[in-house]
Amino acid sequence: MIEWLLLAYFSDQGQTFLSAPSLAPRSEMVLISPAALPTKSVEKLEPKLLADADLAVFAQDLGSGKTLFKKSSQNVQPIASLTKIMTYLIIREEHDLDEIVTVPLIATQIEGAKAGLYAYEKLTVATMLEALLIPSGNDAAVALAVHNAGTEEDFVKKMNQKAAQLGLSSAQFFNASGLDIFEVVCADEECKEVLDEKVFGNLMSAQEVALMARVALQDEFFRTTVAKTEFYGTSADDAFAHQKASTNQLLGTFVNSKGVKTGYTELAGQCLVNLSEDEAGREILTVVLGSSDRFGETKNLLTWIWDSFVWR
Repeated sequence: MIEWLLLAYFSDQGQTFLSAPSLAPRSEMVLISPAALPTKSVEKLEPKLLADADLAVFAQDLGSGKTLFKKSSQNVQPIASLTKIMTYLIIREEHDLDEIVTVPLIATQIEGAKAGLYAYEKLTVATMLEALLIPSGNDAAVALAVHNAGTEEDFVKKMNQKAAQLGLSSAQFFNASGLDIFEVVCADEECKEVLDEKVFGNLMSAQEVALMARVALQDEFFRTTVAKTEFYGTSADDAFAHQKASTNQLLGTFVNSKGVKTGYTELAGQCLVNLSEDEAGREILTVVLGSSDRFGETKNLLTWIWDSFVWR
């Protein structure tokens, strides 16, 4: 099944196929009706993209699977918080939504974007997944990883195993959140002399990020969650409430974004996976990595796609 999917996925011929490996058991998988194929108008020039050295772009018609645009789409590079899509997939497959998660102290001490969770607070898996995806809570990512595997390190092993299972050969995960990792080599235990420093992060190609997102988009809870403009959740005992805006600035704009996931670190630059729908209900999935203007770039790309393709 995976081999057939990838063959269709990487084809530019636009063959109709199942949209992605299902989160449901194989017995529940069903064939979709043949989708209309997008055809490009020959007179339309390709969109002008920013001159970012690390910019990678991939755009795909979700219904048919046909590639609509790509630039450096197979380059393996940092993906920042797009990582959280993989974190979501594992948690969603292995836990019930009403299961209770206790937030460990270590999760509240993480840097970067947070949902504002409190140490030892108890929340449902559903609320934690919303905190993970909508405000891109690094605290939620660590808490879910520890809840699932005991430690974030052991959870990362499962992330890499899942990536291999899905055929994501470019994927390499080091943490559950997508934060950059700073590694310092010291001459002694007190680190009075630094011998070497390096920065690295979770890696994947734009084309395979799109495939990962397609898997997640088969889950209705994922679709509903990433389309929300705001996260609001309470602890299981209603003692605490959390409210944070979505990090996706395209929600509510003319591109009719249905959300998915943002990401940013200094190493990765601005990253965005976005799902948009046109007036006829056709869905376009776009991935932008290493950008200096992920939202503007995605708007330009979608405008060009809708002006340049007809579906027959």
